[in-house]
Amino acid sequence: MKSNDSFLASLNPSMKLLSHLLVMFLLMTITNPKVTFGIWVLGVFIGIFLGGWRIRYLLKSLLPYLGFFILVFWMMAAFGEGEETIWKWAWFHITAESMNHGLTIAIRMLGFVTYGLLFTSTTDLTLLIMSFIHQCKLSPKWAYGLLAGFRFIPLFQTEFNQMKIAHKVRGYKQKKSWKAFMRYSLPLFTQGIRKSERIAIAMEVRGFTGARDRTYYQTARVVTKDVAYLLSLLIVVIGISIFIK
Repeated sequence: MKSNDSFLASLNPSMKLLSHLLVMFLLMTITNPKVTFGIWVLGVFIGIFLGGWRIRYLLKSLLPYLGFFILVFWMMAAFGEGEETIWKWAWFHITAESMNHGLTIAIRMLGFVTYGLLFTSTTDLTLLIMSFIHQCKLSPKWAYGLLAGFRFIPLFQTEFNQMKIAHKVRGYKQKKSWKAFMRYSLPLFTQGIRKSERIAIAMEVRGFTGARDRTYYQTARVVTKDVAYLLSLLIVVIGISIFIK
């Protein structure tokens, strides 16, 4: 997760996550493809005008999912059930009902990806963990464990790339096999254990006990604009659901 300088990046992560989860829940209850499409377009506009998205970034992020969405739509439409037949050939039977259902499911999944991307592209990981502690009352032991685990991901990616380069220099050509999996996974697993032990010792030396009554360098707070964003988003989504037929 990386934040930027947009309006969404200044919101409280827990409130922002709650807002987007509520929109996703409403999407699951909607069966009209026009309403689903309208809510998805709303997410795109929010990303462009409030999330600092550029068209290039939007296309780069959503295009990898486009083929999957088309496949879902085709599977739902071509093998669905209904009375109003649109096209039929061999075992393919597209009806108005199945096409409507396929469009709804495909656009709904696109909406899930878009609102999820809205959250991950505008949220700082450290601030998210602090928000979990202060707003969601998550135990500091679990919170700092999650933070350390997320920090390990880019380190593992860097080490994995270094291992692949080293094996390539040494002439190792066996790529897709169980031996190749063990050759890469075992060193990464052992290094992960060593690093986790070092982090645990370092935290204990610095007096970390996991108690809630402690001071924090960074504190997440809920302010007026967080509540305003939540209410405004829900009002607009509900309005789209009511007025689009």
